[in-house]
Amino acid sequence: MSSPAQKVSLYSVNDLKNATDDALAPYLTSLSKPYTFKQQHYTTNIRLILGYTAVIIAGVLFYADYKLGWDATKAYTGPACVAYFVLNSALTYWIWAVEAGTVFVGTREGGQKLRLKSSTQKYKPMYKLKVTYEAPSGKKWEDKEVEGSFTQWFNTHGYLQKKELHSWLAENIEVLGVAQKEGKAKIESAPSAGAIDDATLAAISGPEMMSFSSSAEASPATPSTSKKGRPKKKV
Repeated sequence: MSSPAQKVSLYSVNDLKNATDDALAPYLTSLSKPYTFKQQHYTTNIRLILGYTAVIIAGVLFYADYKLGWDATKAYTGPACVAYFVLNSALTYWIWAVEAGTVFVGTREGGQKLRLKSSTQKYKPMYKLKVTYEAPSGKKWEDKEVEGSFTQWFNTHGYLQKKELHSWLAENIEVLGVAQKEGKAKIESAPSAGAIDDATLAAISGPEMMSFSSSAEASPATPSTSKKGRPKKKV
């Protein structure tokens, strides 16, 4: 069951960006094969490891100091503080230098990799997307930055219109444009839903429905033509 659409404030560029970022992965990982991208969580996992390790060190030191006192824990306080500072510095570097706004990294069946980095400017309702699409050998087939207005895929009530967002992505990212065209071609070439033969009907309805349909066609109902006699009037 799909979750209901979330309303976003049209005056908050940060909220608009976050809602758009969150809509990218579900779309890219649900494309038809062979264009489906499998999302990689390597950078996110490293960020979580660094952050949680620093929090655990601080929490353990606080608990030990509370239970054992300063005299018993003072020998560990200095190294723990240094470790906490190093981990937080590494986390900051990882977020700003390594991830650098990365919102999606995924690979296809053939090993092609797609990386998307998003950014915005304060008080400017424009969405910038850095697109990098490369071959398994590392050769970059696409390396560009595209820009679009949030009004292209958010309606006046603040709801994200997925179809419009997907169209914008297909217009600006070549591999997604090819995937969208092939998807439309498959839909158009599919047989009409109204043309159902006997075999299909049997598979859907079962033999009982087929036998009922055949008997109905063989012996159509005949309307009754008998009339009730009127009583004779006495003279």
